[in-house]
Amino acid sequence: MSQSGTESSAALATVEMPVTDPASFELRIFDPKKIRVFRHGGVPRLTLQDDRSWVKVSVARAFPLSDPNHYIGFLDGNGKDAGLLLDPGLLDGDSRHVVDEELEKRYFVPVVERVLSVKEEFGTIYWIVETDRGEKEIIARNLRDNLMELASSRVILTDVDGNRFEFPDLNKLDNKSQNIIIRNL
Repeated sequence: MSQSGTESSAALATVEMPVTDPASFELRIFDPKKIRVFRHGGVPRLTLQDDRSWVKVSVARAFPLSDPNHYIGFLDGNGKDAGLLLDPGLLDGDSRHVVDEELEKRYFVPVVERVLSVKEEFGTIYWIVETDRGEKEIIARNLRDNLMELASSRVILTDVDGNRFEFPDLNKLDNKSQNIIIRNL
């Protein structure tokens, strides 16, 4: 692992990783104390303390399901990797706020609290659910392809428009919801 400056004062670290592409690949690890994330005209920007800047960045989780609170990636305006932040909790308050807003937009996943009804017509399944964002209708086809089991009782259902809905713990749903799910899954 090579770094610019000392480990404690480096604005970023560079990790060389073997890749199948002959072009070299560098992974920048951002030091949360040396970066600032802010908006300019509504567009998120990233600036390093050593005056390196990206005028437009996208924010994404490296592990959105298994470790959503760590390993935040930044992509430049062309979708290329700018770098990785290991712990966004160490950012200054304003930067953290911008990062949180961007992640909330990107990973909008309502949590299903109750299943009100499920019906199937011609291979399409219509769910009426109550979520933490209000009552929603979920239209899904082929549950085998659109239902992802994350743990024994945690699932994510993807609708026909690509929206995702999380069932964090099927065992904690009320009895009526559990019965509806058992009959339809």
